[in-house]
Amino acid sequence: MPDLRSSPSPSEPSAPRSRGCFGVLLALGVAFFVFAVLFMLSGGAVAPAVLAAGVIFGVAALHYVIWGWWLSGIIRRQVEDEER
Repeated sequence: MPDLRSSPSPSEPSAPRSRGCFGVLLALGVAFFVFAVLFMLSGGAVAPAVLAAGVIFGVAALHYVIWGWWLSGIIRRQVEDEER
């Protein structure tokens, strides 16, 4: 029978989680493996589709960064005006 007294109580904080990039590297590795398998099975026909998806993702990311920079500047100026 397990000893229930030695188990941590819900109020005790758990150990801090690592903030490493292992998850991102693992996802990139899996994506590369899937792309390699699809590339070999299709004889290279999947490469243009992946390139097109990359271009679309790149344009969306650029749009997100530019709008974020522009909008954060507007919000910062509004907050400064309200604090005066």
